[in-house]
Amino acid sequence: MRSQPPVRSVVRAMAVLHALEQGPRSLGRVAREVSLTKPTVHRLLGSLSHRQLVIQDPATGDYMLGPGSIGVADAAMRGAAGLGVFLTPALERLRDATGETAALYVRAGLDRVCIGQAPSSQPVRYTAHVGAAYPLHVGSMGKLLLAFSEETERADLLQRLELRPVTTGTIVDRRRLEADLLRIRRSGVATSRGERAAGVASMSAPVLASDGRVLAAMSIVGPDTRLTDAVMARLRSPLVSAARDVTRQIARRDRTWSVVGPRVPAK
Repeated sequence: MRSQPPVRSVVRAMAVLHALEQGPRSLGRVAREVSLTKPTVHRLLGSLSHRQLVIQDPATGDYMLGPGSIGVADAAMRGAAGLGVFLTPALERLRDATGETAALYVRAGLDRVCIGQAPSSQPVRYTAHVGAAYPLHVGSMGKLLLAFSEETERADLLQRLELRPVTTGTIVDRRRLEADLLRIRRSGVATSRGERAAGVASMSAPVLASDGRVLAAMSIVGPDTRLTDAVMARLRSPLVSAARDVTRQIARRDRTWSVVGPRVPAK
């Protein structure tokens, strides 16, 4: 479907954004990963920063995806881009299979942000707040994203996180949090009760990129009186299946792009 050659500067900017998907990067590291010179990458980062697609950490000098990227993700989830075509139905299927609110969360710096949800139809329910940000150590969603982060990235995040309590159930002890993250990596899912709001329980499973990186946390949220341990054990299977289904669809799209999409031109 390519009627004309791709614009080289746009392809290079896309390559820079994809490099930053994996976490904060120094200028030199980005340049190495996209096979471009530092001056070229610096100009691209400067252009991307105008709409806050990219921001720079004033403390470390590293570059990372900025708040502008959340707007793009939100558009995708609302169906204004290709992702909404399969993510929204996936959340709705999970909602219907479990009877609870289904939501999707991504990491933004030291926070986790909800980028889409399918609210439960039950009279008593808890809904996610699309666009709202909460610390990574709070709730199953943030813990899941922390647990499945690459090891060095996770260590850096834990070093920078301030473990402040949101409720009396929030984990504020670093050793206890690290032990919980280890259990999550081993079991494949994260759970929480009352860590962000009293009376709320949640369970999350990872959505992965084709290279194995964690992209998002797919979650179910509901009253803890209804989401008992026994019920969570029963709902684990549809949750994990839904997350794996989205992971497979992302992998298929990545394979399609690798065949028809443009490659970064040589410097």
